[in-house]
Amino acid sequence: MTTLKRICAAFLMLSISLLLLTSCLSYRDLDHVVFVTSILIDKDEDDNMVFYFETLNAIRSSSKGANQEKRIVYKITNKNAADAINSLEARTSVPISLAHNKVILFTEKFSRSGLDLVFDLFDRWQESVNRTLLCIYDGDPKDFIKPTNQEENMTGLYLYSMLGNKKSVTSYGVKINIKEFMNQKYIGDKVNSLPIITVSKDEDTKGQYYINGVGLVKEYKMVGRLDKEQTYYFNLLLNNQVDGNINTANPEDETKLVSMLLLKNNYDSDLELENNDLNVTIKLRLNTVISSIQGELELTKANIGKLQDSMAETIEENCLKLFQEWKDKKIDVFDIQEKFDRKYPSEAGRNIIEDSKLRMDVQVEINGTSSVRDAE
Repeated sequence: MTTLKRICAAFLMLSISLLLLTSCLSYRDLDHVVFVTSILIDKDEDDNMVFYFETLNAIRSSSKGANQEKRIVYKITNKNAADAINSLEARTSVPISLAHNKVILFTEKFSRSGLDLVFDLFDRWQESVNRTLLCIYDGDPKDFIKPTNQEENMTGLYLYSMLGNKKSVTSYGVKINIKEFMNQKYIGDKVNSLPIITVSKDEDTKGQYYINGVGLVKEYKMVGRLDKEQTYYFNLLLNNQVDGNINTANPEDETKLVSMLLLKNNYDSDLELENNDLNVTIKLRLNTVISSIQGELELTKANIGKLQDSMAETIEENCLKLFQEWKDKKIDVFDIQEKFDRKYPSEAGRNIIEDSKLRMDVQVEINGTSSVRDAE
């Protein structure tokens, strides 16, 4: 029995040794790969494409405690986007992997010239994953090369986490990956919306990133941008999930504001073609709670009613204003074309935004109020 136990123990130790050896070999293989974590694409004065590849380079040693990882940004300038990866590999001693690339950023200058110059390349790269997120970069490339953000040194990882934050995205931007972009460019009016990532120029927060609205891209070219406030109403019109606050006037002092936090949004829409015009009706039913009050306000039934009506009017006015702005440009950024083509296939292909009329039906309900609030 003792001999049997010794044999089993020896076999177990041999198995563990083989497992550890295999793991070390696999780990060592990772040391010989440069991982791209984000890519910024710009255009220079000579019309060249400028790629900034943020990479994570593993520098390993057999000595205990000597392991380290280093962030390196490679700048590649090419006329032909297809040569970018080859040029990058010519600057490293190990293979390049795009399998872990988190974000692709385009400067506004490059976005307005046409994303098709590089986008098909990303779509064809076998290692490029469909879940890679897309953004428009509003800042100096120097801030991308040498970020000052203290939360996370790797810009790609930081932005991927930021855009994964539901509240920040649905309040001030959108979230879109490569696969979604490619699908949308074949649907309706072929308009995509990309979040704008702005780099702060303020002295106290210089270099910090924040979501600052959306850029609108039609058939690969950026045609305009929406600020944070417009993006809120844009998301309401598209039935995107929306969080955050909306401000309206204090009914007892119109120089002061009351902020209401949106808790739930019920959306319904209908299209009706009548006398060659398309009547678009959007119904919004919003449940809110008062989050802050400037000045004094007695929350009587009458005042609550005024707040509800005032907020509904604010939302309606801003939605109609945004809709009219893009209707005048003859660009459908609200997916109306897609719904129209589906409901009226015999009329498909007609640029219906020019003949569309929007009607908003907004109702707001305020929950959880107490008798008196005096926030400031």
